[in-house]
Amino acid sequence: MDYFSLHTSGEFPAFFTVLYTVLFAFSLAILIAFTYYLTTPLSGYSAPFIQALVLSPIVAIMVIQAIGDSVAIGLGMLGALAIIRFRTNFRNPRNIIFLFASLAIGIACGVYGYAIAIVGTLFFCMAAFALHFTYFGRKYMPSALVRISYEGDMEQKNKVEKVLGDWCHGVSLMNIRHTRPVDKERRVQLEYQIRMKSQNEEVNLLFELEKLTPSLTARIEYEDTNENFN
Repeated sequence: MDYFSLHTSGEFPAFFTVLYTVLFAFSLAILIAFTYYLTTPLSGYSAPFIQALVLSPIVAIMVIQAIGDSVAIGLGMLGALAIIRFRTNFRNPRNIIFLFASLAIGIACGVYGYAIAIVGTLFFCMAAFALHFTYFGRKYMPSALVRISYEGDMEQKNKVEKVLGDWCHGVSLMNIRHTRPVDKERRVQLEYQIRMKSQNEEVNLLFELEKLTPSLTARIEYEDTNENFN
């Protein structure tokens, strides 16, 4: 008699087997959520996402143990999930990995792979802390989009790029728009992808850009967080 049959009552697992499986997965999910909280900047912190990390393993256990070895139930579950339209967009790939890790805990516990869940969770958390506190987590600033608009000729674009080069590690022109000239003046809109050289220097960069011409306006939007600078 295998391990699964020892812990089941009829077709589905016994009550206490499900209970301690859920409690075990919940404890590991708390560890994943706590790791995410400690290794994520405040600007990128999301309380609903933290809750999703804790709750998702419980849902995964329910699905895995409800399906069991039944192909019919599995197909029915796929049909039921197909009705739900998930529209959440993750701008930060790191958040997707944390959510997958949380779901993996529920899947591993759902098939009674407790050793897999423990070892995987511990190594995942240690790797997250290592990346956060070492070279890989501290070397580069997050990338951002800077949107610039001004009235003037295209010669002003070279001055803009010189200022960006002084303050940024990398500058890449993403988009450029301009209106037809009216009295030799036109509205020019530029969009660059940049990576700052230093933290908390965004305001100084915007100040230097706006010194170029009174009509210039600039806005910085970080791609990895919800942080914006005007």
